[in-house]
Amino acid sequence: MPTKMVIDCCEEDQCRRSSRCFYRKICELYLGEVYRFCLHLIKNQSCFKFMAEECTQDTFVAARQQLVKLKQHPNVKGWLYLTAKNLVCKSFRSYYTQKKHEAALQYEQIYRFSNSVEEEWENRRLGDVDTVIVNILTQLSKNEYMLYQDYFCQHIPVPFLAIKYNISVTATTTRIYRLKRKIRTLSHQYCLTHI
Repeated sequence: MPTKMVIDCCEEDQCRRSSRCFYRKICELYLGEVYRFCLHLIKNQSCFKFMAEECTQDTFVAARQQLVKLKQHPNVKGWLYLTAKNLVCKSFRSYYTQKKHEAALQYEQIYRFSNSVEEEWENRRLGDVDTVIVNILTQLSKNEYMLYQDYFCQHIPVPFLAIKYNISVTATTTRIYRLKRKIRTLSHQYCLTHI
Protein backbone atom coordinates (compact mmCIF):
# COMPACT_ATOMS: atom_id res chain seq x y z
CA MET A 1 0.00 0.00 0.00
CA PRO A 2 1.52 3.36 -1.01
CA THR A 3 2.26 5.99 1.61
CA LYS A 4 -0.87 8.13 2.04
CA MET A 5 1.02 11.21 3.19
CA VAL A 6 2.89 11.45 -0.10
CA ILE A 7 0.03 10.37 -2.36
CA ASP A 8 -2.61 12.55 -0.72
CA CYS A 9 -0.59 15.71 -1.24
CA CYS A 10 -1.45 15.51 -4.95
CA GLU A 11 -5.06 16.27 -5.74
CA GLU A 12 -5.15 15.22 -9.35
CA ASP A 13 -5.49 11.50 -10.06
CA GLN A 14 -3.18 11.73 -13.07
CA CYS A 15 -0.49 13.41 -10.98
CA ARG A 16 -0.62 10.63 -8.35
CA ARG A 17 0.64 8.07 -10.82
CA SER A 18 3.48 10.24 -12.12
CA SER A 19 6.91 9.22 -10.86
CA ARG A 20 8.25 12.73 -11.34
CA CYS A 21 5.49 14.21 -9.20
CA PHE A 22 5.97 11.52 -6.53
CA TYR A 23 9.70 12.19 -6.39
CA ARG A 24 9.19 15.94 -6.24
CA LYS A 25 6.75 15.53 -3.37
CA ILE A 26 9.02 13.31 -1.29
CA CYS A 27 11.81 15.83 -1.84
CA GLU A 28 9.54 18.67 -0.71
CA LEU A 29 8.28 16.76 2.32
CA TYR A 30 11.45 15.04 3.56
CA LEU A 31 14.55 16.81 2.28
CA GLY A 32 14.84 19.13 5.27
CA GLU A 33 14.01 16.35 7.73
CA VAL A 34 16.58 13.95 6.28
CA TYR A 35 19.22 16.68 6.35
CA ARG A 36 18.47 17.47 10.01
CA PHE A 37 18.59 13.72 10.74
CA CYS A 38 22.03 13.49 9.11
CA LEU A 39 23.20 16.50 11.15
CA HIS A 40 21.92 14.73 14.27
CA LEU A 41 23.88 11.58 13.31
CA ILE A 42 27.11 13.54 12.95
CA LYS A 43 26.30 15.24 16.28
CA ASN A 44 26.16 18.69 14.63
CA GLN A 45 29.94 18.81 14.28
CA SER A 46 30.75 21.59 11.85
CA CYS A 47 33.80 19.73 10.52
CA PHE A 48 31.48 16.94 9.28
CA LYS A 49 28.76 19.18 7.84
CA PHE A 50 29.96 18.29 4.34
CA MET A 51 29.25 14.64 5.18
CA ALA A 52 25.66 15.41 6.17
CA GLU A 53 25.12 17.29 2.92
CA GLU A 54 26.61 14.51 0.79
CA CYS A 55 24.65 11.79 2.59
CA THR A 56 21.40 13.71 2.21
CA GLN A 57 22.04 14.14 -1.49
CA ASP A 58 23.01 10.48 -1.89
CA THR A 59 19.85 9.42 -0.03
CA PHE A 60 17.65 11.19 -2.55
CA VAL A 61 19.72 9.89 -5.45
CA ALA A 62 19.11 6.38 -4.11
CA ALA A 63 15.41 7.20 -3.74
CA ARG A 64 15.30 8.31 -7.37
CA GLN A 65 16.93 5.05 -8.45
CA GLN A 66 14.47 2.97 -6.39
CA LEU A 67 11.42 5.08 -7.24
CA VAL A 68 9.29 2.23 -8.60
CA LYS A 69 9.71 0.19 -5.41
CA LEU A 70 9.48 3.28 -3.22
CA LYS A 71 6.06 4.21 -4.62
CA GLN A 72 4.71 0.95 -3.20
CA HIS A 73 6.68 1.12 0.06
CA PRO A 74 4.53 1.39 3.21
CA ASN A 75 6.91 3.81 4.97
CA VAL A 76 8.78 6.15 2.63
CA LYS A 77 10.05 8.35 5.46
CA GLY A 78 11.46 5.33 7.31
CA TRP A 79 13.15 4.12 4.13
CA LEU A 80 14.76 7.53 3.64
CA TYR A 81 15.92 7.69 7.26
CA LEU A 82 17.39 4.18 7.17
CA THR A 83 19.18 4.90 3.88
CA ALA A 84 20.57 8.16 5.27
CA LYS A 85 21.75 6.41 8.44
CA ASN A 86 23.52 3.71 6.42
CA LEU A 87 25.20 6.32 4.21
CA VAL A 88 26.41 8.34 7.23
CA CYS A 89 27.83 5.19 8.85
CA LYS A 90 29.57 4.24 5.61
CA SER A 91 31.01 7.76 5.27
CA PHE A 92 32.35 7.67 8.83
CA ARG A 93 33.94 4.26 8.23
CA SER A 94 35.69 5.41 5.08
CA TYR A 95 36.72 8.71 6.72
CA TYR A 96 38.32 7.01 9.72
CA THR A 97 39.91 4.31 7.59
CA GLN A 98 41.50 7.06 5.50
CA LYS A 99 42.61 8.96 8.61
CA LYS A 100 44.09 5.80 10.11
CA HIS A 101 46.52 5.50 7.20
CA GLU A 102 47.46 9.16 7.07
CA ALA A 103 50.28 10.53 9.18
CA ALA A 104 49.94 14.08 10.42
CA LEU A 105 53.28 15.86 10.56
CA GLN A 106 54.00 19.41 11.57
CA TYR A 107 55.78 21.67 9.10
CA GLU A 108 58.97 21.73 11.20
CA GLN A 109 59.12 17.92 11.25
CA ILE A 110 58.70 17.73 7.47
CA TYR A 111 61.34 20.39 6.89
CA ARG A 112 63.80 18.75 9.31
CA PHE A 113 63.15 15.31 7.77
CA SER A 114 63.67 16.49 4.18
CA ASN A 115 66.92 18.24 5.10
CA SER A 116 68.27 15.19 6.91
CA VAL A 117 67.47 12.94 3.92
CA GLU A 118 69.25 15.29 1.52
CA GLU A 119 72.28 15.48 3.81
CA GLU A 120 72.30 11.69 4.15
CA TRP A 121 72.33 11.26 0.36
CA GLU A 122 75.18 13.75 0.05
CA ASN A 123 77.20 12.13 2.82
CA ARG A 124 76.72 8.53 1.58
CA ARG A 125 77.03 8.54 -2.16
CA LEU A 126 76.45 5.46 -4.19
CA GLY A 127 79.65 6.06 -6.03
CA ASP A 128 80.07 6.05 -9.74
CA VAL A 129 76.80 5.09 -11.49
CA ASP A 130 78.58 2.93 -14.05
CA THR A 131 80.19 0.94 -11.25
CA VAL A 132 76.80 0.37 -9.66
CA ILE A 133 75.26 -0.80 -12.94
CA VAL A 134 78.15 -3.16 -13.66
CA ASN A 135 77.96 -4.55 -10.12
CA ILE A 136 74.24 -5.29 -10.52
CA LEU A 137 74.47 -6.72 -14.04
CA THR A 138 77.34 -9.07 -13.18
CA GLN A 139 74.98 -10.85 -10.81
CA LEU A 140 72.79 -11.91 -13.76
CA SER A 141 73.18 -15.29 -15.43
CA LYS A 142 74.49 -15.49 -19.01
CA ASN A 143 70.98 -15.98 -20.47
CA GLU A 144 69.54 -13.17 -18.36
CA TYR A 145 72.31 -10.82 -19.45
CA MET A 146 71.72 -11.69 -23.13
CA LEU A 147 68.00 -10.96 -22.71
CA TYR A 148 68.88 -7.72 -20.95
CA GLN A 149 71.12 -6.67 -23.83
CA ASP A 150 68.57 -7.64 -26.50
CA TYR A 151 65.48 -6.13 -24.90
CA PHE A 152 66.71 -3.13 -22.91
CA CYS A 153 69.80 -2.06 -24.83
CA GLN A 154 69.04 -3.04 -28.45
CA HIS A 155 65.24 -2.64 -28.07
CA ILE A 156 64.39 -5.78 -30.00
CA PRO A 157 60.59 -6.29 -30.00
CA VAL A 158 59.15 -9.23 -28.08
CA PRO A 159 57.94 -11.19 -31.16
CA PHE A 160 61.46 -11.12 -32.62
CA LEU A 161 62.95 -12.16 -29.28
CA ALA A 162 60.53 -15.10 -29.19
CA ILE A 163 61.82 -16.22 -32.60
CA LYS A 164 65.46 -15.68 -31.59
CA TYR A 165 65.13 -17.70 -28.37
CA ASN A 166 62.76 -20.23 -29.98
CA ILE A 167 60.05 -19.78 -27.31
CA SER A 168 56.51 -18.40 -27.32
CA VAL A 169 55.72 -14.69 -27.01
CA THR A 170 54.07 -15.33 -23.63
CA ALA A 171 57.18 -17.08 -22.34
CA THR A 172 59.32 -14.20 -23.60
CA THR A 173 57.24 -11.57 -21.81
CA THR A 174 57.33 -13.72 -18.65
CA ARG A 175 61.14 -13.87 -18.83
CA ILE A 176 61.34 -10.11 -19.34
CA TYR A 177 59.06 -9.55 -16.35
CA ARG A 178 61.19 -11.85 -14.18
CA LEU A 179 64.35 -10.12 -15.36
CA LYS A 180 62.94 -6.70 -14.45
CA ARG A 181 61.94 -8.00 -11.03
CA LYS A 182 65.39 -9.50 -10.45
CA ILE A 183 67.17 -6.29 -11.47
CA ARG A 184 64.90 -4.28 -9.19
CA THR A 185 65.63 -6.66 -6.29
CA LEU A 186 69.37 -6.56 -6.92
CA SER A 187 69.27 -2.74 -7.10
CA HIS A 188 67.37 -2.56 -3.86
CA GLN A 189 69.82 -4.90 -2.14
CA TYR A 190 72.76 -2.89 -3.45
CA CYS A 191 71.29 0.34 -2.12
CA LEU A 192 70.63 -1.21 1.29
CA THR A 193 74.18 -2.53 1.62
CA HIS A 194 76.01 0.52 0.21
CA ILE A 195 74.04 3.46 1.64
